[in-house]
Amino acid sequence: MPKRIIVLVVMGLFLGCTVVGMTQLLEVRVMWLLLTRYCPGCDLEGVDLPRANLQNANLQNARLNRINLSEANLQGANLTQVSLQYSDLSLADLTHATLSGATLEAADLSGAILIEANLQNASLKHTSLRFADLDAANLTGTNLSQADLDGASGVREEYRVRNAEDGSQNSELKTPNSELKTLN
Repeated sequence: MPKRIIVLVVMGLFLGCTVVGMTQLLEVRVMWLLLTRYCPGCDLEGVDLPRANLQNANLQNARLNRINLSEANLQGANLTQVSLQYSDLSLADLTHATLSGATLEAADLSGAILIEANLQNASLKHTSLRFADLDAANLTGTNLSQADLDGASGVREEYRVRNAEDGSQNSELKTPNSELKTLN
């Protein structure tokens, strides 16, 4: 029995099961990410990484909710199936980034550069894309309901439709191969 307890304690310390251990583990993950740009599936919720250089980083399937990546360089990053809910990516450069299947609900992407980004089947509900550059971005199947596209460029005009029936000021965006999504 004592041997079993020792093994459990060692495993607990190794896995960061204490509050101090969890904090240290998170710090190690952040350092690892910044050094290697490789952290698929990791949990970095709530981390502050403004202006981080994560060009070509692999963060596939990572949990990055409430993270601060404002002004970060994420050019060419693999953010497939990433969860970025309530995150700050304002003014971030996501040129050529892959965000297919990502969840960016209620995120701030205002002023972000998303040139040729792959947002296929991503969820951007309630997301701010004010003044974002979406030139040549793949929006196939993207859910943009309640997203704010004021001043955003690159959203082709034929996708914008004014709702003339009820006279509302909401705009709608129809992405190829998707349903019509209502935007504010």
